[in-house]
Amino acid sequence: MLRAQLGPRLPQLVMDSDKMVLRNIVGSFALPNDSVVDVVPKTPVGQDWPQAVVDLLEPTTRLTVAGSRRSEPTARRALSGALALEYARRLESALKADGPILAYTQIKARDRKLDGKLNVTEWIRTALLDPARFPITRDHLTSGNDFARGLSIVAGLLGRAADNGELSATLHRLQVAVVPGQPVPSYVSPHVALRPLPSQWSKYRPAWDIAAALLRHRSVIGDPGRAVGLEVAVEPWPLLETALTRALKSLEAGGGGWQHVSKGKHRLLSVGSDTRLNVEPDGLLRRRGQIAASFECKYTLPGRTPDEGHVHQTLTTAAAVSSPIAVIVYPTDQAVNYYKVSGFDGYPYCLVTMGLSLFEYRRIGGDEKRAKALADAIAGARSNTLPVDDATNEPD
Repeated sequence: MLRAQLGPRLPQLVMDSDKMVLRNIVGSFALPNDSVVDVVPKTPVGQDWPQAVVDLLEPTTRLTVAGSRRSEPTARRALSGALALEYARRLESALKADGPILAYTQIKARDRKLDGKLNVTEWIRTALLDPARFPITRDHLTSGNDFARGLSIVAGLLGRAADNGELSATLHRLQVAVVPGQPVPSYVSPHVALRPLPSQWSKYRPAWDIAAALLRHRSVIGDPGRAVGLEVAVEPWPLLETALTRALKSLEAGGGGWQHVSKGKHRLLSVGSDTRLNVEPDGLLRRRGQIAASFECKYTLPGRTPDEGHVHQTLTTAAAVSSPIAVIVYPTDQAVNYYKVSGFDGYPYCLVTMGLSLFEYRRIGGDEKRAKALADAIAGARSNTLPVDDATNEPD
């Protein structure tokens, strides 16, 4: 079930002599015998890693979500508890700013009052029997739309799973407040999780990021009432890509000639015009029209020297996109290290390794902080790897 829901791109269970080692997952998940496995990242004591995970959630983030019959507070509730608290904050903020989500819904009715658009064809068919009964359609502004229902269902689900009584009450209040005048929904089409939130409801985007990630699971949508607790697990290494992408976009927004390049494939091997092999950097940055750096995310604990396979992949990708600087990004708080590259004619001339402190991330201020760290690392590449005379030629 875990593999089916997450679709992991890296192995999660590794046999090490007589031990089973879980990798590439954090949070909690249930086993067929109703036991629950808790997996926490290696972080300093007291670090609020669940909040970092929640702040990095996107609608496309792969989660595994399952209702639990157990409700006792344990360490495994950390991620679901953080999810519930943050969702309440975001939904409350959106409601205060914009009020409930209202949308026009088309209603079909038969009425003796001509209050709407008359379906002439249908009326002609029945006019001989009852000419004063009109088949009409009319648009009605209502909170009974799929987006509002989805937000309400998730509020109810997290409210049942919350350990804190006050938080649970808040979420149940929001469950009703987001669909005023409507019965509390018990079902919404799972396809709503794949639809983009309309721009006029942008204040709801932070809350929808969490809701959409949960609503993709039919167990959450179809029968949420039986769950007392909630088990949530996430594949963490894509979160590192999210943190990197947000930092690069923040760097672009800050000016200075930086431009974040959207992810895409770049040709590595070809025969004539036929491409045989592509590379796809995790991040790519231009400055003043020229490729400035390429990035690869590696969700591993770095050693004294970068892993040989990681180095080969990172340098090859940088060469394919003609990047002068290749950067390996780790989830830790590792300091910046510089390595002079030989044999690529300057593309790349420098390999940089650095950490982005993944589990210290916060939505407010986190992108700007990491954008500055990336800019400083790139700025130091030339002075740390080239002779002094060449180092002075870098453009401002």
